Amino acid sequence: MSTIAFATLGCRVNQYDTDSMRGLFLSHGYHEVNFHDVADVYVINTCSVTQMGEKKSRQYIRRAKKLNSSSVVVVTGCYAQLEPELISAMEGVDVVIGTNEKHRIVDIVDMYIGEGQKHAITAVRDVRAYNEFEEIPLYPSAVEHTRADLKIQEGCNNFCTYCIIPYTRGSLKSRKPDAVIEEAKHLITYGFKEIILTGIHLGAYGVDLPEQPTLALILRRLLEETEVQRIRMGSIESLEVDEDLIAVINSSDRICPHLHLPLQSGSDELLSSMHRHYTKTEYVQLIEYLRASIHGLTVSTDLILGFPGETESLFQETLETLEYLKFSHIHAFPYSPRPGTPAASMENQVPEQVKKQRVSLVNDLTKRQQKEEMQQMLGHTVLVLIEKQTGDSGEGFSENYERVQVSGLPGNYEKTIVRAVLKKVTDDTLLGEFREGE
Repeated sequence: MSTIAFATLGCRVNQYDTDSMRGLFLSHGYHEVNFHDVADVYVINTCSVTQMGEKKSRQYIRRAKKLNSSSVVVVTGCYAQLEPELISAMEGVDVVIGTNEKHRIVDIVDMYIGEGQKHAITAVRDVRAYNEFEEIPLYPSAVEHTRADLKIQEGCNNFCTYCIIPYTRGSLKSRKPDAVIEEAKHLITYGFKEIILTGIHLGAYGVDLPEQPTLALILRRLLEETEVQRIRMGSIESLEVDEDLIAVINSSDRICPHLHLPLQSGSDELLSSMHRHYTKTEYVQLIEYLRASIHGLTVSTDLILGFPGETESLFQETLETLEYLKFSHIHAFPYSPRPGTPAASMENQVPEQVKKQRVSLVNDLTKRQQKEEMQQMLGHTVLVLIEKQTGDSGEGFSENYERVQVSGLPGNYEKTIVRAVLKKVTDDTLLGEFREGE
């Protein structure tokens, strides 16, 4: 039996793609081992959103061949799609597969092994020439996490000036609603209690399909046609949160009251330069409206710091916006120039050291704000999906995406949603006590 190992970099969509490919290999008789162990085949699912993502991808490639010089090293994902010739020329790379050829990965690897190839095989197509969602059957046994990602959308049409994703994932492509529901039912039957809807441009789901179904429609169908206990959504563009989506979130406590809405900058000047489709005032007003409209809502965000032209005064404007909005979490990233994007050639590039300092300042701010928010939650009862348990203590995420450690569990509650009364805050974790369901 051939052994296989996986390494995944980047976003939730990449994690879902790895789960899909893992299932394909396992269904063909492969046995999975840890990436740090000796394997016959190594699959590296790469990221190209930042320079660091590409650097780590190259490190994994080199590491795989050191672990087993006779192994087959497969490189896929965004970096493979963006730079297939560069990667195929790297020492140790045997197969390069783009972002829309993953369904063929087992056949391509088996062909490489069977034919005793001496040169790398490259299977990368122009993503702009294909406008249909790539269906790959997801084998629930191949999902590594307690919470299951369910990819319903691929690609993006926004072309923000800093972003390489439209060039590596192509145009927006939505999965047909019936296929989404069928996969959700499959995951639930296998025992998953929480499903996370994921996509590159999740809020635009359905605009490319003839019937133009919406994200709200998918949520309603999941509530009506499945027994999923908890539904969470991935990142959504703020302008795409409409009244219909608000109504369906409010219609059921099975939908988590947490939204991840990328801000990217708190300055109108930079938002315009980034080609974002909203102003600071529009974003702030939306957050205020959502918090007033959705009970118990928490909001997290993404932020790019050191974007070209970000002066000290514009950074201070962003800090003031963050102070006012009080996000539950801020994922702050230093701007990373992506060759081929408009921002990479803009004037007034910000020095790396300045970017790091600004990221550090924002990280300090989010730690303070997160602790303040957690303090306000003390005494409340939350629902926690236990991901791992030792003795009578378990740990997992609440419905509003806070990490909670639950004590006093009277039995084995792994992969189960339990009620917990929050008692204490420590670092980035809430401590709670188990409470019997009512």
